[in-house]
Parts: sequence; C-alpha cells; structure tokens
Amino acid sequence: MAACTKNLLFAEAIELFERLLHFPYLKPDSYTYPSVLKACGGLGRGGYGQMVHTHVIKSGIFTDIVIASSVVGMYAKCEMFGSALQLFVEMPERDVACWNTVISGYYHSGQCEKALELFEKMKDLGFEPNSVTITTAISSCARLLDLERGKRIHNGLTENGFVLDGFVSAALVDMYGKCGCLEMAVEVFDQMPMKSLVSWNSIIAGYSLIGDSNSCIELFKKMNEEGVKPTSTTLSSLLIACSRSANLQFGKFVHGYVIRNCLEADIFVSSSLLDLYFKCSYFVALRIFNDLKEAGVKPDAITFTTILTACSRLAALEQGEEIARFLIEKDPDDPSTYIVLANMYASVKRWDEARKVRLKMKVLGLKKNPGCSWIEVGKRIQPFFVEDTSHPEAELVYDCLASLSVHMEKDELELN
Repeated sequence: MAACTKNLLFAEAIELFERLLHFPYLKPDSYTYPSVLKACGGLGRGGYGQMVHTHVIKSGIFTDIVIASSVVGMYAKCEMFGSALQLFVEMPERDVACWNTVISGYYHSGQCEKALELFEKMKDLGFEPNSVTITTAISSCARLLDLERGKRIHNGLTENGFVLDGFVSAALVDMYGKCGCLEMAVEVFDQMPMKSLVSWNSIIAGYSLIGDSNSCIELFKKMNEEGVKPTSTTLSSLLIACSRSANLQFGKFVHGYVIRNCLEADIFVSSSLLDLYFKCSYFVALRIFNDLKEAGVKPDAITFTTILTACSRLAALEQGEEIARFLIEKDPDDPSTYIVLANMYASVKRWDEARKVRLKMKVLGLKKNPGCSWIEVGKRIQPFFVEDTSHPEAELVYDCLASLSVHMEKDELELN
C-alpha cells in the first residue's frame, strides 16, 4: 500500500485497503492509515476519506500524531479546508507536517495573511519550520506584495545559517521579482548552484513586470544554452515584456519560436501574443484571433475582451457585436464589456446604439470599476480607490495631494 502511494498509484492503494478489510484476522494499523489517507487526498475522494477517518476513530488510534496529521492533510487536499482546520485546532499535539498542511491550505485558499500569522505562531511555539513551510511563507509574501516581511524571513534564514534549497531560492526570486526588487532577485538567482525551471521563469517574469524585454530575451537565450526547455509560462512572460515595451521586433522573434515549437494553441501563449499585437497592430491581433478560432482553440474571457477592444479601434462592428454578445452572456454584470461596446458604436457615429448600451448599464446598476493603487505604510498595505473617502485619514491625504499639486504647478510655471 505504501509502495502504491509512493508511486502515485492511489486507486490501487485504496483497492488494497478494501481487500485488507475483508480479512477479519487482519487490522489496519498506524502504518496502513497514513497510506490510504494519502491516496484519498491524491484522488480528491473526500467522502471516502471521511469514512477512513471514522474507521480510525473507532479503532482507537487517532491519538497517533502521524495519523492525525494524515487526516488533516487529506481534508486539505480534498478542498475540505474547514474540516482540516477544525481538526487542527482540536489536536492536542501537532508536528511540523501538520502545521505545513494548514499554512499551505490558507495560502491556496487565498488567505495569505492568515498563512503568515500561523507561520509566526508556529515559530513562537518552538517548532522549527522546514523548506516546505518557508517556501509557503515566502510565496504568501509574494502574493501580498509584502516586500518587508519577505526580507525579514530571508534575513532570518541567513542569520540562522539555513541552507537555501531550490524550492526556497525559487520562491525568493519570485517574491523579490513580484515586489519590484530585481537586484535582490538577481542576487539570489545567481547564487543558485542548480537553477530550476521555476527559478528561470520567476526571474524572467520579474523583468517582464517592468517591461525590460532586452533582459528577458538575454535570460531566454542563457536558459536555452543551459539546456532548460522553456514552457508556456516562460514564453508568456517574454511576450508580455515585449508588449509592455512595445518591442515588436523581439516579440516577432518569440512568435517565431512559438510557431517552430507548435505552441500557438496554448491559451496562455496565444493570449500574450494577442496582447502584444493588440498594442502594436490591431489588424494582426484580429487575424491571430480568427486563426485561433479556426484551429479550435477556446480563448478565455480576458482574450475576448482584448479582441473586443481591437474591434472597437478598427470599427469591426459585426465581429465586435458577436464577441460582446458572448461576453455579456458569460458575465452580464461585467461593466467593461458594455463600456467597450458603447465606445465601438460611438467610434462609427452610431449614437443611438451607444446610448442604448449606456442606458442598459444604468438600468442594470452597472458602473465602471474604480482605479485602485496601494502603498505600504508601517508594515501595512493601504489601498486607495478613485475618489476614495473611506480611509480614516482621507481628509489629510487629500490636503497633502492639494498641496503637492500647487507646488507642482508652481514648478511647472517657473520652468516655462
């Protein structure tokens, strides 16, 4: 049974467990249950896992910490995080694997702040985090764009002489890249003796975020020289970098690589290609979109929205209306589709249709989503929306903005 789970033969492991239960003189023990629970988690069979959990309780060996941790892990993998968390709270004794399961569960459910809080609590209680814990904590910082906390974790590892493995190093590169601290990302990346595919993708994505297509292409070439095969994630980052820097020459170079390796049908690559050509050539973007549809590729909603905007700019009404109908049917509460459709009608002076679309928005109570920005102050992320007055110090913020505007206008007059 253990051999089956180690080789990912989960269905076979469960079958063996069921056969074992048919022998009255054989009883599952503390070695049996972790294997079958891992198999349940691997297959996502939460209902069967609950049955095994009940069996464990009846057998009277649920106090075994390895079995209890296995049950928590099974619930988490079966997306029954509430049950996993309840069990974790009730456990009188926990091991590092159990802490890792719950911290990871918070991270994967998007509750990164709680994941980091539990990480700190784990350390306060004297548990020593391992590579899995630290990787999840750093990834949580990356998702929150919390550079300061990420730096603190990194500094703590250095001070304690923790040897960074490939997973932790890749997570650090990703975190520093996403937080815009490319110097540190490059430093960690260069120190890696063996660079994994994830680390290459992370460093390229970091440069992609700032639109540095030249650095992305250089890294792409080095990656190939070292025998690491790019994935759709790599190519998507390269195309996004070319799009942000309006570097059509490099973009075409990457497009050529995509064609040679028959990757046009990949949804991430095709979406990035469309974004590149959308910013540099609406006609090419529309042609690629039509080619993708003929090839049987199903674009996602973001791709459709991009092409709808291209149709608006090119006054391609018939195709624009078809795409708008699809998007409205898929998500009738998304105001962006109505706004682009109204703008498309206005661009060809079809004012009645434009008015009807805007009137429909009003009837449905739809409004354009306000722009948002944020800043880190006192180790806390402070978000601000357009015309936002919800912040407790909003009045002071607007006074400062008004003062800055006066100074900027004054400086501009003096320069002129």
